[in-house]
Amino acid sequence: MKNQLLRYSLIAIITCTLIIIYLMLTRNHPVKQYQRAYLTPSHNIIQSRENIYHFNHQDSKTYDEYASLLVDSELQASFLYNRRTASWLEFFLISDSQVFVSQNTYSNIVVIVTDLESLLKLKVFKEYTIHTIFLLEKQLTNNVQNVEDKYLTSQLTLHRTLPKEIALSDTAINDSDFTSLPNYIKLRKRIESKPKEQSIDSTVKQTLTKQNAYWITQSETIKTQLFITTLFLLCCIALYFYIRLNDKLIKTLTIKRELIRSEKEKAKLALVAEYAHDAIFILDKQGRLTWINQSYSALSGNTLEDIEGKDLPSILQLDKIKHANIIILLQSLETGTSISFELTNHHKDGTLFWIDVSITPILEPNGNIMHYIAVERDITKKKELEDKLIKAANKADVSNRAKSTFLATMSHELRTPLNGILGMAQIIESNIKDKEQHKQIKMLLESGDHLLFLLNEILDFSKIEQNKLELNHASFYFVDIIEPITNTYLSVCENKGLKFIIDNKINNEIVFIGDKPRIRQIIFNLISNAVKFTHEGSITLNFSHTLTGKGKQAVQIKIKDTGVGIRENRLKHIFEPYIQAEASTTRQYGGTGLGLAIVKQLTDIMRGYISVSSSEGKGSCFTLVLPLDITKSKQLKDNDALLPSEQSKSTNPIPMANLSILIAEDNKINALVAQMFCQRLGHKAIIAENGKVAIDKLKETHFDLIIMDNHMPVMDGILATKIIREKLKISTVIFAYTANAFQKAHDNFLKAGANYVLTKPLQENDFIGAIKQYQDAIIQQKRTSYPTQEKNSNIIELKRPSKYKLSDDALTEAEIKLTSIQDICGTDSEIICVFLQSFIDTSEENITEIITAFERKDIKSIRFNAHSIKGMASNFSASRLIKIATSIELCAKKKNMPKLEDVQQLINLLKINIQQASRLLEKYETQ
Repeated sequence: MKNQLLRYSLIAIITCTLIIIYLMLTRNHPVKQYQRAYLTPSHNIIQSRENIYHFNHQDSKTYDEYASLLVDSELQASFLYNRRTASWLEFFLISDSQVFVSQNTYSNIVVIVTDLESLLKLKVFKEYTIHTIFLLEKQLTNNVQNVEDKYLTSQLTLHRTLPKEIALSDTAINDSDFTSLPNYIKLRKRIESKPKEQSIDSTVKQTLTKQNAYWITQSETIKTQLFITTLFLLCCIALYFYIRLNDKLIKTLTIKRELIRSEKEKAKLALVAEYAHDAIFILDKQGRLTWINQSYSALSGNTLEDIEGKDLPSILQLDKIKHANIIILLQSLETGTSISFELTNHHKDGTLFWIDVSITPILEPNGNIMHYIAVERDITKKKELEDKLIKAANKADVSNRAKSTFLATMSHELRTPLNGILGMAQIIESNIKDKEQHKQIKMLLESGDHLLFLLNEILDFSKIEQNKLELNHASFYFVDIIEPITNTYLSVCENKGLKFIIDNKINNEIVFIGDKPRIRQIIFNLISNAVKFTHEGSITLNFSHTLTGKGKQAVQIKIKDTGVGIRENRLKHIFEPYIQAEASTTRQYGGTGLGLAIVKQLTDIMRGYISVSSSEGKGSCFTLVLPLDITKSKQLKDNDALLPSEQSKSTNPIPMANLSILIAEDNKINALVAQMFCQRLGHKAIIAENGKVAIDKLKETHFDLIIMDNHMPVMDGILATKIIREKLKISTVIFAYTANAFQKAHDNFLKAGANYVLTKPLQENDFIGAIKQYQDAIIQQKRTSYPTQEKNSNIIELKRPSKYKLSDDALTEAEIKLTSIQDICGTDSEIICVFLQSFIDTSEENITEIITAFERKDIKSIRFNAHSIKGMASNFSASRLIKIATSIELCAKKKNMPKLEDVQQLINLLKINIQQASRLLEKYETQ
């Protein structure tokens, strides 16, 4: 890097030097031009000066030539001076001193020419004076007769002066020629004295000598500078080539060192490859084996001599793989793509083993394949372990299915008699006036409720284990959770002699969004444990605002008691299922050991966290933090602000009386309970002991409502429901009535055509709520007769469920999930609202259109709407909707009318999901 920088610096210096040399040459050019140009007028002037002395005044042509030569010299000097700015580069390079000298030269030449012109004039004047004197002398010699005058004339002519001792005669004095001659002689003397001529001659010589010396000096200076610069340039060039040569030598040495290092590295790598634990072999670019390491020999039992030159299929024993797959594999390698796969091979001795093979093409710099390197790893033990794990998983799955079957069976078997017990107890309670007997019935109801609580606890845990439990978010005030807790446990604690303290620091005007029943269930479980294990002292509840670790709004709940406490070594297991603080706890206090496990898992589902601190003999403190969204509105809608009991009193009247209800139930007690519930509400109820009897009665009589049990002899409820919808074409509202609380059982009933599913044991409030929810449909059916119904109402028209909330056991879970919507829309509330509203509007339109199409037997329209519903359901991952819509679409595609029960199930599912979407929309509109 350093040499490269130096090399670049030298290149820059050489470039600058060349530019300087060019500028010097450019500068020398005008200097030479000036030097040569000014020599011409100088030569002309010197020639003129020399010729003037040999000038013949009688030769006028010569005079003109001299004069012209002088004028030309002056003009040439003027031209040279004026052209000094002809080239901008020359002007830029010519120094001020040269310009000054050029200007002075021009001025000097003008002066010299002027002087020479004066000199020429003097010369002419001198010649004319001499000639005049000669003529005067000749005239006087011829004209003077007097001897003395002739003598004077001869003296004047020879000596250019008159003797002082001789006086002029009168004749001489009066002779104009004689008197003029001395004057001309004096004038000649003055001219011949040459002071002016000598001065001019000296000035011309000095000026021209100085001028020529200056330009010669300038030229020599430039030559000297040019020589030095050229010498410097040659040195720089020599240094540059020296550095390049040195760099080449260094590169050569570096390459040699790299080659040596590479050879050593190759030797090391070869050693590593030879003794590597993985089996390695190398193929040439034609795919023929050329080398193997020791591990390959150990793994396969083959030596290089055994398999050298074989192709890849032979080496990897690919004869059991389909030929097409082998071709794909080889094509991938030819394109330079690395591949990895697992397969079985046989040792030379026949032993079967598993290998994980990775084959990588090694490319040349030009991109062509040089060879292939394959690495094999023995994964036989891994495969054996995987096989064991699969078998164990299958075994566990069988056990889990057995457990689920057991829970379903237990649920049904326990709920069926429990339905009779609680139902009859509720009926008896309202008819008994004796206080003691009323107290006994009350205890019976409490025991039944406790048994139902335990059963629900087990089923809740089962749902959580199977990831089937979902949260139903709604708006609520936190006081709606605190007040029922106070009403329930204040009297319980007082009866036990405990102080029940509630410290609520949560703003009662804040509206939260969450699953209120599940939050209440968590708190109830924790308080129930606190009351159970505390015999004296107090139970304190603290409610306050807090923030989660991510800065989200949350509610902190602390339940502190002064009970028996928990040993430290049991604390870390306290939230595990079927775990209690002590082995004797179950015997002493009862319970399933699932309460805290359900609390922990519900908390996790809500993305909160729970912790516990305890001191044995002093009490425990459970701290619960639940992140909850807060709406922007300060008040809930009137209906949302009411508790279910209040809502039933204030918003909806008691369901209409005089309904004709058919109850299909094989258990006489449960049938009697359901019948009495109906009669207490003013309805007429008829019992059918199985599904077949129910169908027979429906053929004979019109009913306003059907309550259909599931497990019955002769014909079960699901089959009976299918026949009612498909064959009898009856659209009467059907309430399924099952002891199975699992979602699958509910789905089967809905698929058969039921409108709603009630879970045993049947609670009177749940039954009332269901009738309220479907009272519009019931009234409409009550007004129709069978012929009209059969003609116009082949499809049951479902109404949007009211906001009245049923118990959790009676709810059917929808497929619209908030997570699915957020995957599409993100967390933008406005976009989510638009998305939900679009789903609601489109679904309502699809229901209307598919009902109309079914009545008109318009198969094309049914197919179009089913396809539309399927596409819409795909956005929400609604598998059940997708499945039934696809089934209807395929049926219509074959130009067949879909089954009535399939279309009914599709509409039921759409209505349920519309209700769920409406709840979510209401939640986001309040934000």
